[in-house]
Amino acid sequence: MMHMPRLFSLASAAFALLASLCVADETLRPVVLDIGHQTTASGAQSPDGKINEYAFWSRYAIEVKNVVEKAGYPCIIINRGNAPTKGALAAYNKEAGVIQLNKPDKNAKRYPSTHHPEHIGAGMICADYAIDRNACCVVFLHLNSLGSSWSSKSAAGLIICNKKHGKALAESVCAALRADILDRPGGMPNGGRGVKVLPRYIGSQPSAGWMNTLDEEKIPAIVFEAVYLNNRGHVNFISVDANARKLARAIGSGVVNWLSVHVPLPAPEPPPAPEAAPESPQSAPADSDS
Repeated sequence: MMHMPRLFSLASAAFALLASLCVADETLRPVVLDIGHQTTASGAQSPDGKINEYAFWSRYAIEVKNVVEKAGYPCIIINRGNAPTKGALAAYNKEAGVIQLNKPDKNAKRYPSTHHPEHIGAGMICADYAIDRNACCVVFLHLNSLGSSWSSKSAAGLIICNKKHGKALAESVCAALRADILDRPGGMPNGGRGVKVLPRYIGSQPSAGWMNTLDEEKIPAIVFEAVYLNNRGHVNFISVDANARKLARAIGSGVVNWLSVHVPLPAPEPPPAPEAAPESPQSAPADSDS
């Protein structure tokens, strides 16, 4: 039978380990995912209406989140619009735990930053939220378009990033797409065009003020625009559930690859060595008669 002091010391060691892990988790800065626009405007959906940007990411952002969390990092999904109250969108958002910021960007409405009022942008609500949560990075999940009709024009997909701090994150996601998605057997046909990394800053693109705000806070940010909604090959690919999940997981892998280099997980503290159980006193040998 185990002695009580020994049992107590093992319980104390287990509690200390659990406490240290909980403290470590609280120090990790979250990855923030924004799931795009709540709109049916031209460019936010495919010409045949099969794919809508917001509906797509409402369903599949959770795949990105799962990859990030499996690697040990906290992840938050947000949307700047109002919460859907019924149907599939409401179910998807509930499953993913989407945080609705309830400030839709209808007609590309722009807001000044509460942290850096000199910067104004349509995505500022999300940028300010990420700053408030001390995010380690922000990924805006969008889908691109060249217009409201099908196009055969060749164009490289884009991953936009903030100029000072986002390039390494953008390149990591690009690498994951090249390895797992683009022009691969069973992958998304892309004509060998790859994905272009495009840094943005206020001087070249006034609507990118929210990217500057995140740069000011040294928070890497990217906008995923590597899939075109008016490209039949792209739409046919992401219309298949397994492909859509594969795309989302590739984005998650790219984010995790960046995190592993730039935001390494803290090493867990080793548990304290268990105390040795007290020895039982030995009986003195009996004297023998001579």
